[in-house]
Amino acid sequence: MDVRNEQGVDRATQAFLADAAQKDFSKAVDYFRHSGLLVLDDWKASAHAMRQVAAANLSLARLLEGHVNARQLIKVHAGTSLRERCLAEMDEGLLFGVWGADSDTPVSASGDTLSGAKRFASGLGQVDRAIVSAKTEDGQQLYVIDASDHRRQDGRAWNMSGMRESCSGSFDCEGLHGIRLGKPDIYCVEPHFLGGTWRIAAVTLGGVVGLLERASAELRRRKQDEAEAHLLRLSPIAGQAVSAWAAILRAGEVATGDEGAAQPEAAAVRSLAVRLLSEDIGQATISAVERSIGLSMFDEESQIGCMARDLACYMRQAARDAFSIKVGRALLMGERPLGDWLNG
Repeated sequence: MDVRNEQGVDRATQAFLADAAQKDFSKAVDYFRHSGLLVLDDWKASAHAMRQVAAANLSLARLLEGHVNARQLIKVHAGTSLRERCLAEMDEGLLFGVWGADSDTPVSASGDTLSGAKRFASGLGQVDRAIVSAKTEDGQQLYVIDASDHRRQDGRAWNMSGMRESCSGSFDCEGLHGIRLGKPDIYCVEPHFLGGTWRIAAVTLGGVVGLLERASAELRRRKQDEAEAHLLRLSPIAGQAVSAWAAILRAGEVATGDEGAAQPEAAAVRSLAVRLLSEDIGQATISAVERSIGLSMFDEESQIGCMARDLACYMRQAARDAFSIKVGRALLMGERPLGDWLNG
C-alpha cells in the first residue's frame, strides 16, 4: 500500500503493524520502506501517519517520528548536494533518525571525524542514517552519519520497562566520518527545535488512542461495555483526545508554515503546549485504564499493559518542568493576551 497521497494508514495496515511489531519488528519497519511513509513531504499527512502508527505500536512510531524530524532538518538546513543525496536515499527506502542525547562521553568532532557516543539512540539495526549533534570549536554542529555498522551498536544500554521494541541503546561514534549538516548552532533554532514537539504530541495522542481502543475492546469482550463506572472513567479522556487532535494539527501547521517562520518563538510555545497537553491526557489514560482493566493488565503478556508501559516511557521526555514554565510565561505573563492565542 502506498500512503503518500493518503491520510496516513488504514485500519488493516494498523492491525498488520501491531502484529508484525510483536512477531518480527524488522518486518514492520520494512513496511515503512516500501509504503511511501519515508517520502511524505506534507506535514499533515505525516501527522496522521505518526498518530496512526503510534496507535498500532509506539516503538514503530518513535522511529517514524525520528525520520520525519530528520527529513525536515535536511530540507531546511542541508546544502543542495547533501539534500539531494539524502532525499534520494529516502526514496530508495533508507530510514533516517535523529540522535541527540550524549553518553557519559559526549560526541565531539575534529574536522569531520567524530568521537564519543550517543545514548537513547532509537532504531539500532534499523536506522540506516542518523543525524547527530557534536561539539566543535565553532559550536554545536549537526552531522549525517552512516548508522548501519552493528559493531558500534549496543542495545544492552537500554534497560527500560517500556519501548522495548524500539531497538534503542548506545551508538559509538569514535573515529566515524560525518557529513556536516548546516551551520554551527542551527539545531536549536526555532521553529524547528522545540517547535517540532508537535510531532511528539501526535505520537503520544496515537498511543492514547491505541490504549483506549485496546481497553474498550477488552471491556466489550468481558461484556462490561455498558458498565457506567467504566464509561465515567474513560469517556472524558476519549473526549479530550478528540479535542486535542485539532490543537496538535494547528501547532503543526504553525510550526511548519509561514506563521512559524515569522514568529518562531510563538510556534515553539504552541508546540510545547500541545506536547504538555498530550502528556497530561496520556497520564490520565494510563490511570483510568488500570482501574478499569484491573490486575490482568499487569501480566507481562498483556498487550494492554505493554501499551501502557510504552506510553509511560515515551512520555518521559526531558525538561518537562522547564517547558511548562516557558509555556506559562508566554501565555500568562507575556505581552500577548491569552485570548489572542486562541484567535490564531
